[in-house]
Amino acid sequence: MNFHHIKANLSKEEEKALRNLSTGPNIVIKEADKGGAVVIMNNHFYKSKIMDMLQDNNFHKQIHGNDDRQTMKKIKSLIHGPLCPDVTEKEKDYLVNFDFRESQFYGLPKMHKSAIIKEAIKNQNKEYIICPDPVDLSFRPIVGGPNAPTQRISQLLDILLKPLCKKVTSYVRDDLDFLNHLPSNVNKDAKLVTFDVVSLYTNIPTDLGIQAVKFWMEKYPDMINSRFQHDFILEGLKLVLNNNSFAFAENHYIQTKGTAMGTKVAPTYATLTLGYLETLLKSELVKEWGEEFADLIETNWKRFLDDCFIIWHGDMEKLTQFHKILNGLNSNIQFTLEMNDEKLPFLDVLVEKKNIRITTDIYYKATDTHQYLHFGSCHPNHTKSAIPYNLARRVCTIVSEENTRDLRLEELKSFLVKRKYPIRND
Repeated sequence: MNFHHIKANLSKEEEKALRNLSTGPNIVIKEADKGGAVVIMNNHFYKSKIMDMLQDNNFHKQIHGNDDRQTMKKIKSLIHGPLCPDVTEKEKDYLVNFDFRESQFYGLPKMHKSAIIKEAIKNQNKEYIICPDPVDLSFRPIVGGPNAPTQRISQLLDILLKPLCKKVTSYVRDDLDFLNHLPSNVNKDAKLVTFDVVSLYTNIPTDLGIQAVKFWMEKYPDMINSRFQHDFILEGLKLVLNNNSFAFAENHYIQTKGTAMGTKVAPTYATLTLGYLETLLKSELVKEWGEEFADLIETNWKRFLDDCFIIWHGDMEKLTQFHKILNGLNSNIQFTLEMNDEKLPFLDVLVEKKNIRITTDIYYKATDTHQYLHFGSCHPNHTKSAIPYNLARRVCTIVSEENTRDLRLEELKSFLVKRKYPIRND
């Protein structure tokens, strides 16, 4: 392929303007945490919000200089030590011999959780919204380090531990997997309930996480590649958790609690930790209400990372007590509760209860921009053709009622027309 003849998406003038914007001292440009929006912020506002996070001594500590060389020495000592007798020389070389670089800290604005921004969207009703420095805007902390010293060993640990997630009863892979666990009919008095873990990644105590991973490895030892000792996995995990250092605004920090959102093993680690707490939850429920009720909760309780869903058949007093038991499992892991008699979103699915029947619809957050790939982009034609097909297929899979499905497909059509996709009548 002759790359010199590939047409650019932007003109030279547009590229120059974008470079000037991205390197300008007065603004910061970030992608929204969810919804696909591009967010342009005042640099001082952004930095002050991030510094508020980094100055919380419960989670971060400022350090003098870059610790990456010391971290790599620890990794090499583990990889070449007695816990790795069956790891090949080629594997060892991959894990430790690469040009590592310091991770960078940044925050993704949680537009969907800002009441001020939601109100601005409602009032302005435009493709772009002007909302200067919303005080209630929070950020999702990300440690971006694709070449951090711990990243390759973190990737290995993720490969080794991920199979265990399938043994977590509550585990769902995505919203489509979630649909498979929804019943067709429920009790007339049933309530739709969701629970959300407050800042899960940063709140997992290391001793709890290590205990959880050890629990699952010991329970299902055959699911761990026999060439890798359990002690090696646990020591490697401690290295990843205890050596999460990064830079922001020319200062250096280390995370002192939880796991970094950005390291490869984090989602698997979080899933196994909450799965372990759920085994403790069942024991508490057996004590409180007996085996039958505990089994019912275990069967119906579904979770994707920190988002939990259940159709509740008990009374409100029992739900309140259940919530209390849930928050009593570990003081660091706290759950918020949301409940509705008729409809409630979970992931990208809007679950609705119509008398005793359960139906599903697709759910878009108020801040979702529907910024799909522009048809004028210089991507291959097969890529652009696949986007409408897969989006429509997703609508057809999630939306259970035919009339609603037709409405959602018309909505999707209007979103795509705005992105200059052609209307075809064949």
